[in-house]
Amino acid sequence: MSFNKVKFIHNPKSGLIRSPLLIRKVIEFTLSDAKFEFDFEETKYRGHATEIATRACGQGYDAIVAVGGDGTANETASALIHRDVAFGVIPIGSGNGLSRGVDIPLSIRKAARLLIDGTTRIIDAGKIENRYFFIVAGVGFDALVGKLFDDQSIRGPLPYFTIGFREFLFYRPEVFVLKFNGKQIAVPALLITIANTRQWGNGVIIAPKAEPDDGLLDICILHRVKFLYAAYHFPKLFSGKIEKVRKYERFQAREVKIIREKPGPFHVDGEPQDAQTELSVTLVPRALKIIVPKRVSIQPPSRKATKEHKKSLSIFVSSSFRGRKITIPE
Repeated sequence: MSFNKVKFIHNPKSGLIRSPLLIRKVIEFTLSDAKFEFDFEETKYRGHATEIATRACGQGYDAIVAVGGDGTANETASALIHRDVAFGVIPIGSGNGLSRGVDIPLSIRKAARLLIDGTTRIIDAGKIENRYFFIVAGVGFDALVGKLFDDQSIRGPLPYFTIGFREFLFYRPEVFVLKFNGKQIAVPALLITIANTRQWGNGVIIAPKAEPDDGLLDICILHRVKFLYAAYHFPKLFSGKIEKVRKYERFQAREVKIIREKPGPFHVDGEPQDAQTELSVTLVPRALKIIVPKRVSIQPPSRKATKEHKKSLSIFVSSSFRGRKITIPE
């Protein structure tokens, strides 16, 4: 794997570490021996990464790298569907579901190094209405929590789970009708996730057997449950054992139609959207050429994202700012 020209698309508002200059310097320091040209461009508004990536495809870039969270990755990758342009991720978001799903390191330095030492893998995508997704899409409780989380300025897993706990106490599950593989089922569900990879992000594994290149989408249903039942089984979402829960069901299909009683939110790779009463979800096979490690582990990846970010920044600071006291932000 080799490149001639690489574009980094950086969302300066992503994640817990919002020091764009330091992050950029870590990447430049890591790639100081690279044989390819590279440059950076920052996003300024929602949807901007898609515009930048589309333009870069016409300017001779053979790799485009999203520096941000799952939202930035989704916008960037959506411009590269079925293009002969490699897609990379340097995960600095709060969930980093795509990176975890294909075993991209959560370290800025290690993720950047994949441009030299990594390989490419062709993965599928999903499409819900007119939006692509590469991790998961879904309706129900998680879509509501995602919408509320998106409305606040504080990021990270703690506020996300705080919102989830609060809303669970008062949430009333919907009845959804699902049509797939020539059959129809009606379910009173807490949530329905259509998964391309194993997890939502933050180490939460909703589809333990999902593979992003198997030509199928995993339909994951969590049925209506009471609080104590949910609390007891909640750790199984982190251990990859959610399939052992009686209130969980999983199917596979290439397309599915979701019908609900009334309009409500859905999410695309964690980004909330508003929808009508019907949603169509389809598989987009062999959609994206993504840069990954040469040896891909099937074990659940580490959840120490912030620690890895700080370690990467510390390496750069210690080598470039000797004698000066610099504090890495929490």
